[in-house]
Amino acid sequence: MLVETNAVVISTIKYGDSSLIARCYCEQIGLKSFLLKGILSSKKGSIKKSLFQPLSLITLNINIKNDTSERLLFIKEAKIYRPLQNIHLNIKKNTVALFLTEVLMKVMEEEGDPNPPLFSFLEHAILQLEEKSFSALFHLKFLIDLTRYIGFYPNILNFEHPCFDMENGCFCLQTDSKKIIIGKELEAFKTLLGTNFDKINDFSI
Repeated sequence: MLVETNAVVISTIKYGDSSLIARCYCEQIGLKSFLLKGILSSKKGSIKKSLFQPLSLITLNINIKNDTSERLLFIKEAKIYRPLQNIHLNIKKNTVALFLTEVLMKVMEEEGDPNPPLFSFLEHAILQLEEKSFSALFHLKFLIDLTRYIGFYPNILNFEHPCFDMENGCFCLQTDSKKIIIGKELEAFKTLLGTNFDKINDFSI
């Protein structure tokens, strides 16, 4: 079965002397691993190594067999669908991109069913990092919002309370937990919770 899907490049690792294994989060099929055979030595192939830089937004044509146990898939065609320049050329943005891919590698270890809202979030965040001026708060906002899609976004009931209990993920008047956010850190946390990506440059913490 031939599948065409947009994808976010999460990571690549070298395989043998001339190949790569790329992990991509695909809109249609979720997190998958692909064998890019001979991509490091071939100069005439249609699939270039440059397509698989961290957080690249690409479109893949994939041959998927009926055997769902297949661990490594093969890409028939690949192309950029939203070019990124600033992320790859701006040292600050590139550093943030590398950090975020490391986080995503840890929290997206299991290959499973597609999650369109998660894909949309990743795509939107990447485009904000690409198009907006750099903010030192971007990665913090990204990490907070990512928790919404992996199951532990903060409970924002009682938002006005003076403590945030990190173990239970909620705002409270008091708690026995030693893992709490209070004072100026709580003010900063509330600011990040209530701010959209497109407004992140309006704040300094």
